[in-house]
Amino acid sequence: MNSQEESSVRLDAPDQRIGATAQPQVVLDWGTQSTREKRSWEGLSAAVIAGDDAISYEHPYAVLGGPGTGKTSLLVDATVQFLVEGGSAEEVMFVTASKESATRIKNEIFERVSDIDQYAATGAPVRSVHSWAFAVYRAIRQQQGQNSPRLITGAEHDAQLRILLKGEVEDGASGWPADMVPALTYVGFARQLRDLILRATERGVSAEQLEELGVQYSRPMWEAAGQFLRRYEQLQRLSESDNLNASELVHTVVRAMSTEEAGQQMAETLRQRLQLVLVDDAHNIDPAAAQFVESLIAPGTRALIAGDPDQCVFHFRGADEAFLNRHAVRDDFRIVLSSSHRVGQKQVQAVQSLLTHLPHHPARMPLRVSSQSQQRAQLEVIRAGSATAEKLHVADAVRRAHLTDGVPWEDIAVIVRGVGQIAGLRRTLLSHGVPIKVDPTSVVLAEQPLVAMLMLAVEAAYRELTAAETRQLLESSVGGADPVTLRKLHRALSRAIAHIRTRGGELPTRNDGVPYQSADCLAALVAGTATAQQREDWTQFMGPVELTVLNHVVEVVTAGREVYADNPRAVETVLWKIWQATGLATRLQTHALRGGTVGSQADQNLDAVMSLFDLAGDFAERNPQASLRTFVEEVRAQELPTGTRDRSSGDTDAVEILPAHAATGRQWKVVVVAGVQEDLWPAGPTVGGLFGQLELVDLLDRGITPDTIVSRIGPAVEEERRLFVVALSRASQLCVITAVDSAGEEGTTPSRFLDEIASATQQDTASIEDVSSEASPEIQDAEPTIPRVMAIEPLIAELRDALVDSRRQLADRLDAARNLAKLARAHMFGADPSQWWGIAEPSTSDRLVDREGRIRLSPSRLVAIEKCSLSAFFDRHRGVESDSEAQRVGNAIHAIAEAIVAGLSEEDAVRAGESIVALVADGPEFHRANTIERWRTGVAKLHRFITSRMPAADGAEVASEKMLQIPLGQLTDGTEVVLNGRIDLMITDASGSTMVFDFKTAKNAPSAKEAGESPQLSAYQFMVMHTEGLHNNGAALVFPGTKKDETETRQQEPLTEEQLQLYGVHLMDVADKAAGPRFAATPGTHCDHCDFAASCPAQPNGRMVVS
Repeated sequence: MNSQEESSVRLDAPDQRIGATAQPQVVLDWGTQSTREKRSWEGLSAAVIAGDDAISYEHPYAVLGGPGTGKTSLLVDATVQFLVEGGSAEEVMFVTASKESATRIKNEIFERVSDIDQYAATGAPVRSVHSWAFAVYRAIRQQQGQNSPRLITGAEHDAQLRILLKGEVEDGASGWPADMVPALTYVGFARQLRDLILRATERGVSAEQLEELGVQYSRPMWEAAGQFLRRYEQLQRLSESDNLNASELVHTVVRAMSTEEAGQQMAETLRQRLQLVLVDDAHNIDPAAAQFVESLIAPGTRALIAGDPDQCVFHFRGADEAFLNRHAVRDDFRIVLSSSHRVGQKQVQAVQSLLTHLPHHPARMPLRVSSQSQQRAQLEVIRAGSATAEKLHVADAVRRAHLTDGVPWEDIAVIVRGVGQIAGLRRTLLSHGVPIKVDPTSVVLAEQPLVAMLMLAVEAAYRELTAAETRQLLESSVGGADPVTLRKLHRALSRAIAHIRTRGGELPTRNDGVPYQSADCLAALVAGTATAQQREDWTQFMGPVELTVLNHVVEVVTAGREVYADNPRAVETVLWKIWQATGLATRLQTHALRGGTVGSQADQNLDAVMSLFDLAGDFAERNPQASLRTFVEEVRAQELPTGTRDRSSGDTDAVEILPAHAATGRQWKVVVVAGVQEDLWPAGPTVGGLFGQLELVDLLDRGITPDTIVSRIGPAVEEERRLFVVALSRASQLCVITAVDSAGEEGTTPSRFLDEIASATQQDTASIEDVSSEASPEIQDAEPTIPRVMAIEPLIAELRDALVDSRRQLADRLDAARNLAKLARAHMFGADPSQWWGIAEPSTSDRLVDREGRIRLSPSRLVAIEKCSLSAFFDRHRGVESDSEAQRVGNAIHAIAEAIVAGLSEEDAVRAGESIVALVADGPEFHRANTIERWRTGVAKLHRFITSRMPAADGAEVASEKMLQIPLGQLTDGTEVVLNGRIDLMITDASGSTMVFDFKTAKNAPSAKEAGESPQLSAYQFMVMHTEGLHNNGAALVFPGTKKDETETRQQEPLTEEQLQLYGVHLMDVADKAAGPRFAATPGTHCDHCDFAASCPAQPNGRMVVS
């Protein structure tokens, strides 16, 4: 073969080499020599590794063995030996089931061959099966003069199917059963459809064949899916797309190698070239991939196929151990590895016990502990009393392994059954100082917090964010505002709005006609839609910190908007400019290099951002004319994890939390298998769903017709058992298994697997009662099953609790004090009493007064103050961030009442009420309709009430929204007190007799007795009595919103002068309570509807921890 032909079949040749036309200077850095001990092999294993000509290579050798027996190590040593003896990397085909396994094995081979002087290679001998298939198919396409194909991710394939399903709904969805049409846009529907398509594609079933199977076996969903698959393929051809998913790729290359001339030539060339073919984890290879590998193994080629059928846990992805079993039946071509160099005796017993419940197969080999192993992995089982206790046991096991046994963080893993368990464990471990990394294939990219906020900033380039979205952006790491700063921003804007209204200025209105609130102003400032004058007016009361935060977010949004204005298709540039403007790159890099919990989080954020840029680059490359909006929609449409491209030069020093499926083929020194609960592990059986995926697989693989009743429970439990075997056999020093065993909680029954382990290992797995103190027996801990965690924070907390607990013996409290003092001298935060919450003195002891130094009382607030001065204080100072619907409706009705007094007709008043209430009412449509109707009649009743009381005599006066202010005197410290309030309606006749009316919008009127004792009405009478020219004639509450045909009133009879003087003394007492600096929390029936229970010391959930 000439050089041109040879170069045309290079599987690792990129389409364009960087610097290919230049004169590069090659510098070789041999690095450090490997310190890995050379492994020794005996018998057939040694002969196969050495390539001994004395043995036959007529058939591939099956390398069989349980976990940790050295199957992968044998393949690695065979590869290294081949290269050491002068073999070329291009003559080796090392196949793995996943790209992660390929990376690990490739790194190990590189480390081993780096000891060889002057060794160099141009190819990568280790790849995943899909990477090999892609390389071969790309080479075939290049020989044919066609464009290179593109392998799409599962997330991208899922998004494409969902977009196409959405289009089918818009077109009428005629090909689907009528009862299924409403479900077409659901994520779950698309997932099941994709699963069916993948299972069919893996088995070489075309769209037409799937449709025919649906007709043949009366499966309308198969028929519809076949039609959908045909339309999907037609769309791909029309778009001239060369996109292939993993299942399509393998079948396409197998078909090309068997039917196309270029493919046949390529297959023959590879068969002649390859001298060593190795397959690792062959039990996780699907039938199509197995056919691809076997087609490249020529008779006489040295081939090793390693695996363990008892570790086949990817049946749901199409994996089938038949490939391995087929090559394991020949006794002369079988290498048996039975000694585990990883697991200890108890683990071996546990594994053997679990495997006895699985069906027998000839490829299962006995497992025993290696006599040469220097490590004896221990097995511990913990049954905790609660979910919280279990998480703390996990944290304690991880920290003890690191601190006591010296195990690096990166050599510790926490394995869970599903990704839903990761978040809670991650929070617990991070809170105890454990650096964490999460498997990137377990998290959807768009759900990563930093990515979500960056995408929000990208969206701000082409549309204005809502007030809620603006708040999210400000509070995120992109904005950098903490809750206190955000509250200050809103307060400054509210003050500016009030200032504008006082001056008679106008505010913009929203689309619903409501004037801008503080959140709307903030959104306009960030979006850049505010004018220069508005920006000046709205920011005039902001401090430097608030302005800095606001300006930073504005800069981030503006950076993307400016690029978008120049080029709406500059996806990568917009994203890059926004990322630069955030300033997060340097900060995250610094945190990542420092390590620890903050560093692990920074690593995860940086990985997520790099994945986002990868996605943006791929999107721009394949869709150069697509808009920024399309990119955002594609990112948000992805509902599956995307994984990351491998850029790391080494492992992050952090504990990895990962689902059990991601742990296959890996090992750590310490492993915690958490959350081993019944109905979770084993999980319930997976049914065929809407599409009958399992029935299709049974039909194609086993010839079982869909109408045959097949039990799914047995195979499902077997799969879960194999998965559990994989999880508990990953540790080389210690494996800890945790579960919750509590009769008082739902779903807290330990897995049946734990009982099997206990019986096999004679290990006591009874519930752990962890005693947190050896104090006096009369002391009852709140939760005795909460374990101690070997961390500084729990230690300090326990010492502080002992110190302040008066029930403990004096010696214990003195010991706690001495230990806290030691920790304080070591600068451990929280040990020094000056850092304790509740120990510091109040920040101020001044009274709450106005700018003139006076205490102001309002009649409308008196009831709240007398009920609970703390609640009244919170309410007055914006403890509730936004007005309620009742408050908004109340403001509207008061404004209409003022207009009625000024002469508004009943018709206009009713029309105004309908319009305004429709704007301020919220909730479901039926509730809004009821509210509008209620106030349609309520405004009419109010109009009749007001007009009926308008005096006809000359000299009478009617005042609406009348402001009165009455000095009350001075408190003992000299502080002046004034009573001021706005009276809704005040009618004075010619003689000066004055009646006060206060409008209420409640649905029910109080009793006459309650009205007669109303502090608000008494205050109004007091103000009238002390106003020159007026004579008190009583006060009344007016309720136009009740169900009565006419407006209800509740009158308070005129109080005598003596009664009002006594009430004035009472008001001075109220002023003393209302001005602080201490506010009493007074429990009562009003607590049931209080907005501040979480901050109230009189409530269990609001009580301070140091109280």
